[in-house]
Amino acid sequence: MPKIKNFVVDTNVILYSPKALETFENNNIYMPAVVLEELDSFKKNVDLNGYNAREFIRRIEEYRMAGDLQKGIKLDSGGKLYIAFHDQESRSLIPDEFERKNDNLILSLAMKLKKSKRNETVVISKDVNLRLKANALGIKAEDYYHERRGSFLDNTNDELIVADSYLNELRNSHEMHLPAEIYGIDSEEFQPRANEYFILKSSENPGLSVYVKYIETPEGERYFQTLKMEETDNVYGIKPANRKQRYLLDTLLDPEIDIVFAIGIAGTGKTLLALCAGLNAVLSEGLYKRMVVTRSPIPMGRDLGYLPGGISEKLDPWLKPIYDNLEFIISRGNVSEGKDGVTHKNQLNNMTIEYLKDANLLEIEALTYIRGRTLMDTFVVIDEAQNLSPHEMKTIITRAGHNTKIVFTGDLKQIDNPYLTELDNGLINASEKFTSSKFAHCSTVYLDKGERSRLASEAAKVL
Repeated sequence: MPKIKNFVVDTNVILYSPKALETFENNNIYMPAVVLEELDSFKKNVDLNGYNAREFIRRIEEYRMAGDLQKGIKLDSGGKLYIAFHDQESRSLIPDEFERKNDNLILSLAMKLKKSKRNETVVISKDVNLRLKANALGIKAEDYYHERRGSFLDNTNDELIVADSYLNELRNSHEMHLPAEIYGIDSEEFQPRANEYFILKSSENPGLSVYVKYIETPEGERYFQTLKMEETDNVYGIKPANRKQRYLLDTLLDPEIDIVFAIGIAGTGKTLLALCAGLNAVLSEGLYKRMVVTRSPIPMGRDLGYLPGGISEKLDPWLKPIYDNLEFIISRGNVSEGKDGVTHKNQLNNMTIEYLKDANLLEIEALTYIRGRTLMDTFVVIDEAQNLSPHEMKTIITRAGHNTKIVFTGDLKQIDNPYLTELDNGLINASEKFTSSKFAHCSTVYLDKGERSRLASEAAKVL
């Protein structure tokens, strides 16, 4: 049986996952009182940090009703929760070079526990600097790993080799059960993601290939289905520049897919294709009544509140990339009369973004204001989703009402949130969890070829 450990939890872990306490199994969790003080300063915020702080405080209150937090309260996970306070002894254990601030008070408590308890003491924090200081003091420190996912990152090869006869038959029938043999892969071990895309190449004729999507029925039957190339050849003047862009357009245009995760390096066309497909679904196909577009407002400089003007002026710098892409699409494309009988002008390039907004066909807003809404008959695009935590992703996805499709786009190499990494951000986490659940209406597409320019592609690769 594993030895019980003493975990000292930092504030950022709670803001990342308000249900974190239930994930430490039968170990002891020490919550420094200074963490509660920090959560108290967050709870009035109207953003997702404020929501997470309030959610956690409510959970702590439920535990408080069941016993004494100083003596330790039994958690549902089997462990015990303690509220720990600092005293003169704990403060004396911190080096003089460390200022008196909350992070160092957390370290002083961990030092005291290490000195007074036989069980191993571990600091859990998503702050790299705090973990470095803990190790410098001889305290074991770890990131919060519970939400880490990453199998998708290790398998992005889409090429499969099959028999020439299978390819010829598949091209005629458009859908077939998986072949008896996929060269280089044991068929029983071949476990692709729901609605994953591949290029099937002939083992005999190198020039013969077919783009396919993997389909698995609830009964366990497994198929390859060929892509309808004509549907993705030209959408509002936008043509896929490579096969993975074609994969993405195919799944974006598929009304049977409710949620799409478009992951890729900078300049691969994720946002452009998502917006293009959304306009097509709303204006030409009439599948949805409107498109809602937003992006994660994680700053690389000052926060929104420091920008001048009203809400529209504050949002404009954050949403400028969205406007740039929409203007590019509108300047290129044509559109016919919508299926709903409403003529949205004969030429898309005669439209303006303001016209689409005034007609309630397009909403562009801050991500903060989506929580609490129910989005019905809507095509939703969430840009820069790599900066969202798993809990924030859940909050957004659960906004989906009837006939709503959500598209998340993000670059795992451009995470600006200081407490997230490539392995534990909400984008990769949600993608992996939907895959594990075998949800038939989700799709993840990884784009790895930049098309913005040769300079941008090289920069994404070498910098």
